[in-house]
Amino acid sequence: MNLHEIEQRIVAQGFFRTLQELDRTDRKDENLIRAIAEAASRRNVLLSQQDLDFLRKLSGTDFFDIQIIACEIIPFLDAAPNEVMNLVHLLVEKGGDDLAANQPNAAFRQWCESDKRRAQEIISSARAGDSLSLRHLVFALESKDDFQEAMRSAEAIGEERTAGVLALSRMALTLAEAEQAVAYILGIAESCEAEGAAALIKAALDIAAKHEDLDRAEFAEAFDRTAESDYPISVHLMANALNMHLNQMCPEEVQRCLEGILKVNPENRGTIQEIDSALRRLWKSNPQQAGQTAANLIARTEGAIGKDELQGFFSATVSGDRKSLATLATSWLLEGNYHVCSTLTSHLSEINRTSPCVDIQPADLPLDPIDQVFLCRKAIGFLFLSPMTAASWIVAVLRAGNPEATREVADLLFDPLLLNYGGALKDWLESINGTDGPETKAISSAIHQANKLLDGFEAAREVVELEPQASQRALVRFQEAEEAARIQEMAREKSIFAQIVTTQSLLYGDQSSFSMKDGEGNRCSQAVHMAEMSVSSELPKGVIFDPVGTEWLLERFRHEQRVIA
Repeated sequence: MNLHEIEQRIVAQGFFRTLQELDRTDRKDENLIRAIAEAASRRNVLLSQQDLDFLRKLSGTDFFDIQIIACEIIPFLDAAPNEVMNLVHLLVEKGGDDLAANQPNAAFRQWCESDKRRAQEIISSARAGDSLSLRHLVFALESKDDFQEAMRSAEAIGEERTAGVLALSRMALTLAEAEQAVAYILGIAESCEAEGAAALIKAALDIAAKHEDLDRAEFAEAFDRTAESDYPISVHLMANALNMHLNQMCPEEVQRCLEGILKVNPENRGTIQEIDSALRRLWKSNPQQAGQTAANLIARTEGAIGKDELQGFFSATVSGDRKSLATLATSWLLEGNYHVCSTLTSHLSEINRTSPCVDIQPADLPLDPIDQVFLCRKAIGFLFLSPMTAASWIVAVLRAGNPEATREVADLLFDPLLLNYGGALKDWLESINGTDGPETKAISSAIHQANKLLDGFEAAREVVELEPQASQRALVRFQEAEEAARIQEMAREKSIFAQIVTTQSLLYGDQSSFSMKDGEGNRCSQAVHMAEMSVSSELPKGVIFDPVGTEWLLERFRHEQRVIA
């Protein structure tokens, strides 16, 4: 299409409909894009009533397809600023909350950059009170890239101040300009309400992030004031600051933000995601501080914020240094908060493992023997279903060789751990028992006692007279299978989906077969071999022999309070 044909199309069917009819290959033709922009600019008005009516009817993919090509055209338009701003405003407003909705603003910024007079005209109109120009002032200031001009707007009030501050946060400033801008922005933030202050501090952080040598002393004071507020916007600001600017922040800033995020509402999922990302990053540089903050969050919200909400943080603890994970688990168990320890339970699992989830060393233990025993009891109470991990603290205490704690924790190794588990736990204890350490005698004694007692159980439980015959067992299994099939058939008949969906049967095997047509149209058989999948986990014997007594013992360990001298 030549320019004349494009002009005829736009006149006949409108700007947006012309864009909709373009082929995808045509949308990549820069000459065609320029021609459409030139043709649209020659109209008496950039957007006619016909265009507005057509845009109003668009939705979903149809709209965003047109928006994409419109963003390519906007930088080449030669029209009055108010017409271009109106086009951009309509596209952004129509896009709503979609992340792609703001793309026209970037195109408008390019339009301003192509002729600095355009930016100045918008700035002047905005300062004269024009609402449309005020809405687009930030892009004009950003494209002009004039520090003094942006500072003049930042020193104003209302929408112009907002645009000026935002433009400063996006511009490439010198160190001196950045220091001046940060000092001014943080100064006016002191007298603003929570929402306004949060936006101002965010802008100051964005400016400071571009200059490593900038003095950050004022930020600690700003966060100190913000941390006193429990407004959702203030909490989100501190979470976002930690997530985005952790490497540039001084220790005082980090501490203030960590104190502030503890006030988060568990229902504010967006803020919790920011906190999760921040704690994941903090774990790499200061695992102790990150672990303590996570524990405080879990305890304060009584488990409403837990493993599912802090997936990134807990993933980092597993993939990182095992020593840091051991320190984290020890401190959480020693603190003894029920919700924190329960979260730890869901985090550490021994399914398909032949070794503990953590590697506890004597250096990780508290010095007081009373605390060592308390720690072992907590580990058993909360990690009973992960016996090797629970026994790790007992083995560490035995290796430490404190006589006041050794005997009591050795008894705990025998009862309840070895009395309930004879598989992976026993194998792991025997593997570490080959070393010549202070724990050898206690572990050997506990294993020997457990074996002797469990052998007695095996001998006593076989009463042949009470065993049902094989034929009786087979009959019961057959009756149960028939009953299950009958119940399933009745449920299928009553299902409202039975009439509209097909039924497929999944057969067990080691391969899947299907037929397909080759390139010549002949049908041939194909087979896909399937790998074996298995999960192994040992259940405690106490669940069968003494379920009430076992549960009562564990509950006592879980709720036991630490005695602090």
